[in-house]
Amino acid sequence: MDTIGILNGAAGRIRTRLGRTLSSLAASLALGLGLGLPAAILPAQAQQPAAAVVDGKVATDTGPVHLTILYTQGTTDLDETAGRGGMARLAGTIRQERAAHPNLLVLHGGQTLAPSVLAFYDQGAHIIDLLNGMTIDAMAALNREFHHGDDRLSARAFEAGFPIVTTNTVDRATGRTPDGLEDAVVLSAGPLRIGVMAATPVLTRETTRAQRTEFRDPVPALTAKAAALRADGVDLVVAMTGYAGDTHRSVLAARPADIVLYQDRNRPFAVDYDGRFLSATVGPQAAWVLALDLTVERRTGPDGKPQVSWTPAPRLIDSAAVPPDPAALIQAKTYAARLDTMLRMEVGRLTAPLDTRKEALRTGENAFANAVVDTLRETLDADVALINGGGIRGDRQYPADALLTRRDIYSELPFHDVGVVLDITGQQLWEAVESGVSAVEQLQGRFPHLSNARAEIDLTRPPGQRLRSLSVGGNPVGRSTRYRLATSSFLAAGGDGYGVLAGVPRLVEDRNSEFISTQMIDQIARSGEFVPRLDGRMTVRR
Repeated sequence: MDTIGILNGAAGRIRTRLGRTLSSLAASLALGLGLGLPAAILPAQAQQPAAAVVDGKVATDTGPVHLTILYTQGTTDLDETAGRGGMARLAGTIRQERAAHPNLLVLHGGQTLAPSVLAFYDQGAHIIDLLNGMTIDAMAALNREFHHGDDRLSARAFEAGFPIVTTNTVDRATGRTPDGLEDAVVLSAGPLRIGVMAATPVLTRETTRAQRTEFRDPVPALTAKAAALRADGVDLVVAMTGYAGDTHRSVLAARPADIVLYQDRNRPFAVDYDGRFLSATVGPQAAWVLALDLTVERRTGPDGKPQVSWTPAPRLIDSAAVPPDPAALIQAKTYAARLDTMLRMEVGRLTAPLDTRKEALRTGENAFANAVVDTLRETLDADVALINGGGIRGDRQYPADALLTRRDIYSELPFHDVGVVLDITGQQLWEAVESGVSAVEQLQGRFPHLSNARAEIDLTRPPGQRLRSLSVGGNPVGRSTRYRLATSSFLAAGGDGYGVLAGVPRLVEDRNSEFISTQMIDQIARSGEFVPRLDGRMTVRR
């Protein structure tokens, strides 16, 4: 297996424990180190209300306070694309905004620790390293943050110089927020205290390796936490969330916060405000960055309780107009250079065009998926093999005679999937394939691809009744017959809706197998060419 050394520059940052995790800023202040950041970051229960004492009474009135919230998400790409986005331009945007707005909070919406080729090697450590240099104030932990597993995310959280937030998850062993993460934070900006929450999609439990984490309904969790934050005296509550499983829609409908910053792949930019509640989204990779300029006033009401009013003025910052931050540019290029030498090595030549776009992989038979699943079965000497289309992520078209490199294969197979062999019955195999074709209309990643098997699927029938026939090795599947099924470690754990596979006896454990991407590289390299084939193994009626 190829390895590459990635040094994490965040190692010099200070992380400590005081009940819950403190941010690096809090730890530095405890040691008497002045970092000179314009916004302090403390866990929600560690920070005291920011109210002045005048003549023995707490004064909560303020004149207009100008607060800017900067929001970005999904920053997996190191480099810019067509002059926009990338880590260096994001860092430049943050630097520019901090210089112009003293009361600035930078919120990162997550979806950044996976998938990418470099994250395949370091499980997102390079992203944390880069973000540490940008003075991020808080980041959401969404489904892709959990992709590498509970322990890996906890490790990234301890490396981060900023809090990583998930409001609706708990460690099953402790009943508390997963180690290193926060269920909410309170950020100070001038005299204001801003509560920040994050809703992790419940679908994360089906699409990641987070075995110990319980993903709870986000709406009750956010509602309860928002009430606690307001009782603690925060001036505004902000929630971040993603679109997996339509989580953003349920959160937007519930309005648990004053401001909801969400992700929606169908809306590259949107701001909606009705006078009391604001919701906003912006696309990934920091090509454009959302800025919310808020004017906030805090007054004492007739009942003696504080009242907060605010008005927004949104801005959309074009990163193409912002010079890249020099330090971040060097840092990003250093990471890219470490990978480039190995990843540009040629693996083999394509003999025919190849399509790995999402729709091609999640609606029917696909030549690249056929090659992957055939390689998996042959390598593990199984009777039949099964993978899901969502495990292939290149999302591109290749022309005939293209030279495939290691970068291409790792881009197509960016996850840490290894092969597993299960001792499965024909009935369980039938149920697995039936589940895989249950959500084709939504282009979900569970769509099945098979080796040494043929399936007839009828999408005109309701989910649960779509698999019309299934054979292995040319023979109809016997419901009580046992088969050696080769599959990915992800699906074997019940991921992506394949719960029927969880708990099935294993004949080959994942620790005894290579990464599927490595198997694929070796297979192509042996002959020096890749011959895409469609052989009618998946017949789909629409």
